Amino acid sequence: MEKVRNNWLTGVRYGMLVFLVVFVGMLMGADRVSDAQIEEVENAVTAQVSMDGMHQEGSQMVKRLYGLNANDYDGTILYIADSNMGAEEMLLVKLADVSQADDVEAAVETRISNQENAFEGYGAEQYQLLQEHVLSVQGNYVFFLVHPDARQAQKAFLDSL
Repeated sequence: MEKVRNNWLTGVRYGMLVFLVVFVGMLMGADRVSDAQIEEVENAVTAQVSMDGMHQEGSQMVKRLYGLNANDYDGTILYIADSNMGAEEMLLVKLADVSQADDVEAAVETRISNQENAFEGYGAEQYQLLQEHVLSVQGNYVFFLVHPDARQAQKAFLDSL
């Protein structure tokens, strides 16, 4: 009887140890804040994908398209399509605080929805690009891209942090 009890306690101890290791690992991976400068991240992404047909815009366009005040963040970079007929777009935001991530993510989701509604009836290729967008929140960075090479750009984004 004593041996069964000891085996049971040993199992509980190992189970708690595994739980503790997993919990600490999750804490270490959550909300990883990057020291990378936003320009470095931008350069890493734009070096991996062609930005032809896109141009950079300023904080007024960030406000107009996303409803975000660029001054609330440590940095914002926005590229949009040269033509109204293109859906290609990139938004890169360095958050001042990781608690801002939900607001930025919600603004991007609203933008995606608006763009899908605009292209749904007539721009099949552009609508498909929108469907295959990348939206990545990593610690103090939010990255959004509508581009044929969005997955390749996402890897460059993650590697640059």
